[in-house]
Amino acid sequence: MPYPRRRVLCAEPHEDTRRLITLLLERQGHEVVSAGTLGECLRLAGTGGFDLYMLDDDYIDGTALQLCKRLREMTPATPILFFSAQAFNRDRERAFEAGAYAYLVKPDQLFDIVQTVNSILSGKSAGPRRSAAEKP
Repeated sequence: MPYPRRRVLCAEPHEDTRRLITLLLERQGHEVVSAGTLGECLRLAGTGGFDLYMLDDDYIDGTALQLCKRLREMTPATPILFFSAQAFNRDRERAFEAGAYAYLVKPDQLFDIVQTVNSILSGKSAGPRRSAAEKP
């Protein structure tokens, strides 16, 4: 089933990962705008019109938690998905406390991105969700 075209801002400092995420989401019909730094992401987010933000762990100019908090202040209703190599429960909890909507772990959940993004954007998720790795 095709999904409506949505705009995703992917803030990922690693170019190869940005390209892969872009490819996966564009194949689903989504428009992906990429940022490699915290500052670039905030600048792009300030232009508006994004349906979802995807964040990595850390950037050369700040952390994902800082970015998440700033994005949450700018656009409180826009979902934020962490795609992070930080796999400890405390890392996930900090992300959710900062305003994350969902959390996936690199590289194990790479191919869960499409399903998670489509679920969030189609409104089938009813609030913040934990990754499969966190479920008891």
